[in-house]
Order: sequence, then C-alpha cells, then structure tokens
Amino acid sequence: MSNYGMYDKLMNPWLTVEEINDEAQESALDDRVKSLDLLPVGALLEEDLKTRNQWNLGAGTYGAFTHEVAHNVIRGVVAGAFFTKRCKINGHASVFGVEFTDLDDEAATELVRVGSNAVVSFVNCIFRRDPKSEANLVYMEDEDGVANSVAAKAVFIGCVFIKGGPTAINNPAGAPGATNVQAIGCVNATGNLVLGANITETGTVST
Repeated sequence: MSNYGMYDKLMNPWLTVEEINDEAQESALDDRVKSLDLLPVGALLEEDLKTRNQWNLGAGTYGAFTHEVAHNVIRGVVAGAFFTKRCKINGHASVFGVEFTDLDDEAATELVRVGSNAVVSFVNCIFRRDPKSEANLVYMEDEDGVANSVAAKAVFIGCVFIKGGPTAINNPAGAPGATNVQAIGCVNATGNLVLGANITETGTVST
C-alpha cells in the first residue's frame, strides 16, 4: 500500500497489521534507495562544485562529459553503467566500475582522453571499441607547453580493454613517460601483444 503521508492517514485511520508491515517495509526500501544517491539514467555528470564532485551511477547510459575540476569521483554502483560517447578528464579524478564504449560515437578518436596535468585512477572499468575500429581506447595528453605543465598520468587497476586499434593506451610522452601510465592486473582483449608502447604493465592477462 502506498504511503501518502497525512492524507493517507486521515482517509485510512485503521490499518491492518499486514498493511502496517507493508508500509514499514516500503518506507525502509525507499530510504535505502535514497541513500544510494543515484544519478538518473541519461543525466549529465555536471560539475556543480569547484572540487570533489561525486556521482553514483546505476545501470544505464549516461551523457558524455568533459570535466575540469580536481578530485571528482565517478562510481558505478551496479554493473551496466555506460558512457557511449567520447569523454575527457582534465582534472585529478577517480573512476570506478563503469564502461566506456563507442556505441554512439564510432568515429571518436578515443573513448577517454586524459588531459595534461591530470592524474586519474581507473578501477574495474571496461574500455570497449567496435571490432572494426582502429582507433585508441585511451589517449594521454603530453605537456601542453605552458609553464609547469606536465604530461597526463593514470593508473588502470583491474580494467578490461576490448578491441580497438594497434595502440589501446596512447601515451605520446614517449619512453621517459612510461612510468606515468601504469596498468596493473588488467585484461588485454585488444588482440595486441601490449596495451601501449609507453606504459608500464604489471600482471596483464591476454585473451
């Protein structure tokens, strides 16, 4: 039985034990769902704060984003949170348990671009390109020539890379920047021997 607050109580002053239990259970479930603070499916991950924006995602497709501020957190609360167009991260960030694909943007040069000066951690994420694609999955920007600029850095932990071109993680910073991009305990399903020429891989498993 739905709970309509005071109106419901006035119209139904006498409830059975079963109805009272049903209302209590429904209220408890509502409280649990609200506590997850899930972003509605299809919504944009808008940066409302100057730092430390956080988004909890359910199963469904969410809008592509370009983020600028630092210390954002994107978290897939359940399996099946997708970004189907190219995304860009220009500030320090942490991304957990989501999938990036080119389903709605097959011509994208990469699925995710990490901007210069940004440091990003990807944990248990999936990067999947159409089998016909020859493009990158992730692109790491080099320093941009501005004073104190540094090349992008990222760590991929337990991530899965599927299909794409000859370079899954493109790090143009070159061999000296190989320690800036770490892949730890990842799965390589790209068909290539390695995920990239200028990254450090530890414990990669190939399919």
